[in-house]
Amino acid sequence: MKHGWLRLAILLIAAGLCAGMFFYTRETPPPKTETLTLWYAEGDCDSAAMESLITRCRKETGIQLQATAYADEEKLGAAFEGLTGRSLDAPDLLFCSHVHAVRFEERAGLAEIAAALPVPEMLSDTLPAAGRSFFPIGSRLPVLLVNTTLTDGSFESFEALLAAAGETPFLGCDCAASLLYTEAAAKGISLTGDAAFDMKDGQVSSMYNELALAAFRGGLVLRERAADYVCAGQLACTVTMSATLAGLAGKGLDVRLLPLPAGTDERYPVELMGFALLDGADTAVSERFFQWLWTGSGAETALAAGMVPFQQIDAGGGELAKCLNAAARNAVIYPLDPDEPWVQNRAALDKWLRAALDLLI
Repeated sequence: MKHGWLRLAILLIAAGLCAGMFFYTRETPPPKTETLTLWYAEGDCDSAAMESLITRCRKETGIQLQATAYADEEKLGAAFEGLTGRSLDAPDLLFCSHVHAVRFEERAGLAEIAAALPVPEMLSDTLPAAGRSFFPIGSRLPVLLVNTTLTDGSFESFEALLAAAGETPFLGCDCAASLLYTEAAAKGISLTGDAAFDMKDGQVSSMYNELALAAFRGGLVLRERAADYVCAGQLACTVTMSATLAGLAGKGLDVRLLPLPAGTDERYPVELMGFALLDGADTAVSERFFQWLWTGSGAETALAAGMVPFQQIDAGGGELAKCLNAAARNAVIYPLDPDEPWVQNRAALDKWLRAALDLLI
């Protein structure tokens, strides 16, 4: 009889424990997973660099950063066009240039975090609000990729670079409009992108004539992904955007700052690249993400993605990282004005330059 009462007591205690656990779990839900969604175009950030950022973010902050990569800006834009209002499918973050962030702010609006994060002085007047709505990690700028088995790459000026392009393919370029704009900007000239108007300036027409002469001789060639030709030894060097060289490795390859016209200072107009905080996003979780980004992970990702970081960090190995750190240390880098006519006309100017120079070949 005693054993029967003992068994009953044990069962009652067990039942009580189960009931207590049931009500406790109902009153104390499991902690909510903090998630942010991100969209970006593959041309804006090297996918390996972005995946590394996502992995480190999850490990060090617990924030689940879920990214969707689109093949190009056109497909990314189409995805946004397919959204209606603040759809549940809309991302929290968009990785893009400051120019595109401004356009997005004008069209759909951006959110702001509660306390602005500190930004370098050069970014203090940048629109959209750097450190509050837009969080740049670095900038992409034109560089010279050199195959050192074919040339030492020591060009003191833009003129010397073009003079070295003789009668056989030597110098490549994948965006003639950006090349001309950067060279003109070093002389204090702002192109409009309207070829007929810009060529009325004697200095601009002189630089164009130098490009035309190099193309006519056969030394300058316009190619998409011109860096591939340098890697293959088919061109000695090429002008390209730094971000196109992310992950590049190989013996005999060097990266230099783009030579500028003789007598000018090293000044480079650049596109800032970073994260835009979209309207309707979870600003509290986003602020935690950006604070983590500001501790150094942003600069690390910038270097890995072929961008000039806003702070000096250990470059490790690789000529590209060394070049980008040198640019941050020695050159004057300033953001493009998103309202400049050239920003809107860049594609049209590049098409005009390609057509004009192709006629000379």
